Amino acid sequence: MKKLLAAWPLLLLSACAPHPGAGKWRAANHNEAGISDLVLAYDGRALFATARPKASWHCFWSAKSATTVLLDCTPSNEPSRKSRWSFTVEKDGTGRLERDGKEVARFRRIEGNPEIPRESPG
Repeated sequence: MKKLLAAWPLLLLSACAPHPGAGKWRAANHNEAGISDLVLAYDGRALFATARPKASWHCFWSAKSATTVLLDCTPSNEPSRKSRWSFTVEKDGTGRLERDGKEVARFRRIEGNPEIPRESPG
């Protein structure tokens, strides 16, 4: 019992590391959807905008694997519609956004805190 009590502080200090997908990302090149930036916040929210269709996508993400997250998103122009995307961090550190198994855009990580401002009530 004493060993368990002694180990308790170590458990508190061994927090999980953030998923490698969490962060701020910028499109590495032109893409048909017109996505320029993607933010995967540490709190499980994500945000990006598309030019085609013109919409901002508000998402919640969860880890699928050590390198891939799933994004459950709703477009601003059609809030009742749900769409699933995936984002994978490649071995070279770049990111790949996919929808329906097709690559939509490639990204590179940029500096900055991946925060998404919370909307103020009313």
